[in-house]
Amino acid sequence: MSDYRDVTPNQSPESLQTVKEVIRYIVDYLRHPIQKIKVLPDWNWSTLVITLIAVSMVSGVISGLIPPNIYRIAGGLIVAPMVGTVTSFVGALFIYYYFQVFEKRTCSFRKIFTLILFANIPFFIFQTGSELIPPITLVGFAFTALLMAVGLTENFQMDKRRSLRLVTILFAIVFILWLYNRIEVARM
Repeated sequence: MSDYRDVTPNQSPESLQTVKEVIRYIVDYLRHPIQKIKVLPDWNWSTLVITLIAVSMVSGVISGLIPPNIYRIAGGLIVAPMVGTVTSFVGALFIYYYFQVFEKRTCSFRKIFTLILFANIPFFIFQTGSELIPPITLVGFAFTALLMAVGLTENFQMDKRRSLRLVTILFAIVFILWLYNRIEVARM
């Protein structure tokens, strides 16, 4: 008799099916982002958070590979998921309370978080080239802002002009922060 036992994790059929569903949805989303942002998936919190961590991790690692840098790759594995998760939750909280205060209604926080997650995918994609072409980050965020406006209008029945105004303000804030960061980097 052997003293060794099998400690291979059991993949339940449900979790494997969920992974396939997530991958299939993301591939479809990448093909048709405008159509897919209009009808968001109804995933549970663990699926949403794991998807966000995986997407930000992949983006962070690819960023570390362009050009190759072991510290940036490690940062992509460790720091990028933390930053992506925190900023997504902060963004979702901002939108949630925006609805509370300015729209005078309560919307599902999970649905808002889902919108933030999928709207940020173009940002994560464009972020990979930011080391070579720093302004490409703004291009990614511009696509994110566009998808946010569509998502807010279609999923939350927000007035189109108000949603455009809101994402324009958010884009302006991101632009100012990006510009400040670039100036600080240039000073060093």
